[in-house]
Amino acid sequence: MKLGSMVAMAALSGVLSGCAGQPPLQRPPFPVEEYQKLVLEGAGTVSGQVFMKTVGGDVKYGAGSEVALFPVTSYSNFWYQNAYLQSKPIVPSDERQKTYMKVTQADGNGNFKFTNVAPGDYYVSSMVIWHVPTQLGLEAQGGSVAKPVAVDEKVEARVMLTR
Repeated sequence: MKLGSMVAMAALSGVLSGCAGQPPLQRPPFPVEEYQKLVLEGAGTVSGQVFMKTVGGDVKYGAGSEVALFPVTSYSNFWYQNAYLQSKPIVPSDERQKTYMKVTQADGNGNFKFTNVAPGDYYVSSMVIWHVPTQLGLEAQGGSVAKPVAVDEKVEARVMLTR
């Protein structure tokens, strides 16, 4: 698992969802006490599939995309509300957040699975990128996808990660 991946960076920093020319929002201070209360391991499972539909109706899978799972906290809520839902640029996250993340890679059909997940509320985040020909060459399309998911002990939570 590579925590320095594009997905982890998108999930943590919001760089890929920002608007050009707009100064990034400052994050709130990293809530150390809130994170220290989190349990890192459990018997839950989160599985799902990463995909997007094109304007023409084709399905593009997140084949080989890295998928991040991280707990819902006041800090991650700031990212979700601002960078993901509102597409505002925000400054990169505090490195300490990586300790509380799990990262895996989707298979060729965009399927992913996290095991040993502690009960609680999480965000699942990934990227689906494809290229289309234009007069100026290939243009990247797609983007980030994220969803909240609740995890129970010894239960598998299934997530369709799409936008």
